Amino acid sequence: MKKMGAWMLLALLTLVGDWCGRCYGCLEEERIGLLEIKAVTDPNSIYKRGWVEYSSNCCEWSGIECDNTTRRVIRLSLFEASYQSLGDWVLNASFFLPFKELQSLDLRYTGLVGCSENQGRFNASVLVIIK
Repeated sequence: MKKMGAWMLLALLTLVGDWCGRCYGCLEEERIGLLEIKAVTDPNSIYKRGWVEYSSNCCEWSGIECDNTTRRVIRLSLFEASYQSLGDWVLNASFFLPFKELQSLDLRYTGLVGCSENQGRFNASVLVIIK
């Protein structure tokens, strides 16, 4: 009987641990990375209003999709994320280093410069699929 109780307690702790792990959402390094991207592209929270420091579950933020198992960001949409009065912005690839499992990056209509042959404002469809 004691063995049965021990197994039930272990199973309960495993389930609770799994549930609580999901409560926290994405990994801390990815959440910080997303907030750094927001600070550059949308410091006044016009487009990414829901991306806030006190909300630890960035998997629930708009434009973010996480893997259900690893809780890592797999899709990131910055569609229209750049605040117009800031003007053009240059992509700093180091912003994306924390995202180890990123599969899709949407940069459409962000005011991104330096990605086209004429080096002008690049507002065409830029959707990067990474596999």
